[in-house]
Amino acid sequence: MAIFKIKTPKPPKPPKPPDRLQNLQTLRPLGKTKWVKAHWRWNYGTHQWEWVLGHWSK
Repeated sequence: MAIFKIKTPKPPKPPKPPDRLQNLQTLRPLGKTKWVKAHWRWNYGTHQWEWVLGHWSK
């Protein structure tokens, strides 16, 4: 007999706030290839949108 856990519905995320200013692209560090623009990110710990500045990614 299988026991299934009933999932509680999560509250919907609020809409994203208007975008803030972008930061300037910096010199590319070694091993990084892609510049990611500044963007909103959902923080699951605080359940709020947070603004992430532009950064380099692989």
